[in-house]
Amino acid sequence: MLYEKLARAYDEIESTSGSLDKIKIFSEFLSEADPSVVDKIVALTMGKLHPDWQSEPEIGIAEKMAIQVVAAAASVSETVVREKLRKIGDIGSAAEELLQDSAQATLFAQDLTVSVVYDTLDEAARMSGSGSNKEKISKIVSILTDAHPLEARYILRTISGSLRLGLGDMGIIDALSSAYTGSRDARGDIENAFNVCSDLSRVACILASKGIDAVRKIHTEVGVPIRMMAAKKLSEPTEILEKVGKKALVEFKYDGERIQAHKNGDNIILYSRRQEIITNQYPDVAELIRTHVKAETCVLEGECVAIDSTTGKMRPFQELMRRRRKTDIEKTQDEVPVAFFIFDLLFMNGQDVTAYPLLERRQLMESSVIKDDKVQLTTGEIINDPERLYEFFKIALDTGHEGVIAKAVHEDSKYQAGARSWLWIKLKASYTEGLADSIDLVIVGAIYGRGKRTGVYGAILASVYDDMTDTYPTVCKIGTGFTEEMLAEFKKRLEKHVIETKNPKVISDIEADIWFEPVEVIEILGDEITISPTHPAGRNRLKGDGGLAIRFPRFTGKWRDDKDPTQATTVDDLIEAFERQRGINQ
Repeated sequence: MLYEKLARAYDEIESTSGSLDKIKIFSEFLSEADPSVVDKIVALTMGKLHPDWQSEPEIGIAEKMAIQVVAAAASVSETVVREKLRKIGDIGSAAEELLQDSAQATLFAQDLTVSVVYDTLDEAARMSGSGSNKEKISKIVSILTDAHPLEARYILRTISGSLRLGLGDMGIIDALSSAYTGSRDARGDIENAFNVCSDLSRVACILASKGIDAVRKIHTEVGVPIRMMAAKKLSEPTEILEKVGKKALVEFKYDGERIQAHKNGDNIILYSRRQEIITNQYPDVAELIRTHVKAETCVLEGECVAIDSTTGKMRPFQELMRRRRKTDIEKTQDEVPVAFFIFDLLFMNGQDVTAYPLLERRQLMESSVIKDDKVQLTTGEIINDPERLYEFFKIALDTGHEGVIAKAVHEDSKYQAGARSWLWIKLKASYTEGLADSIDLVIVGAIYGRGKRTGVYGAILASVYDDMTDTYPTVCKIGTGFTEEMLAEFKKRLEKHVIETKNPKVISDIEADIWFEPVEVIEILGDEITISPTHPAGRNRLKGDGGLAIRFPRFTGKWRDDKDPTQATTVDDLIEAFERQRGINQ
């Protein structure tokens, strides 16, 4: 298939405002595509050549290199590209205009295919070592010299991580369902397969070549991470028990890093919430699972918590994150020892157990885990009384935990891969004051500091994630709650993400002094969610013209290194919290 057809479909999708219309356009395009390239089409559209868990190199390049690529392809200086980028605000459109103006626009050596574009970008991504940047640039320029200006727009947007289609994962799933089954009714089956194998390109390939029945047969495999189930958040014990079905297993909420562990004999692979392989960061956890889990094969989830070797007490999450940022793992193991608290079992000895009720899964854990001070099941209690739930919550806080998580125990209390549902509900200390939820936001910009804050950022501009449009609309500026150490860390962490113009995926009515790629995620608290004329999060989905904003946001000091930006609080989460808050206040 010619890449030009894909680029024209992207152009039509980008210029269409309605989500359903975008899905329809992409569905019609997919239905005409050869099944042999559907996986590559989906990968390019998601902006990832490979799933995160495969640990394959990705093509994502920094703005500086993208400018060099365009300059070389269009035979202009980098200064000309920068000026065009500042004027347009998008490297893809800048490339399109500059190539349109250059001689390259009429000297096409050959037609580009989807496979050629994908394979070339994959080859470029794999280049490493001394001189690799020049090789990457040369490789990408080689396809740009064959590209029509419109194709160049989307090639540059793909490699810079910003297609700007407004078509998230669920939109792609809807389009796949319509293209290959005739309606969106099969979206649940496709989503389930994606949640189990964490590879939408693979699911798309099977769907296009073998049909929906083959997709339904995709199952849990040891060594292939399952997209993690998530919890809702509430602040009232009575409401929590109502939501989970009157009775719950209430567990301590540990202030650690969630890990999904895959065991196949002595081979252990640890995955983070972001589906990155982190076995090398936690070799001691891998060894604990090897020696303490009796099952020959299994997939389990638990919380890795830093502990004080002298007192045995738990240490804060940020202490644990030192393990993720250090290369001298043996030394760091001694400095930051850990314990592992297991809370779920998804697969055991060849059997997928995600559909088993929670208490049955818990029994299997009890029978297969050798417990000691380093490996335990999470502390939990069956509770059906709101007063006891609150007492248990207070015990959790008094013993150094974040709070509790209440989990349904009825017959349908299965593990819902990739879902955030009312089967699991968090109650944390922060929910009992001010805003009912702590919120994970993506840093997208900053305002320069003045006075005592000269030389650091005076305020941080932060966004939620809109999974319907794959964008980052802003919700607040955070300018309070910073210590000098925090401000220094903001400066250090964010410097490497600075870009010359606002990332096209960032939606903001505020003009920041400096913009960042939407990469870093932080936890904040606030007093309430309000309607705002300034911030666009949720705009057009609420009655009236405003979006949603966080009033009096405060940084908790917690960097969510375990989350990628698409795992931040979503617009839907924010709207749900706002509606709940409004109902309580009324």
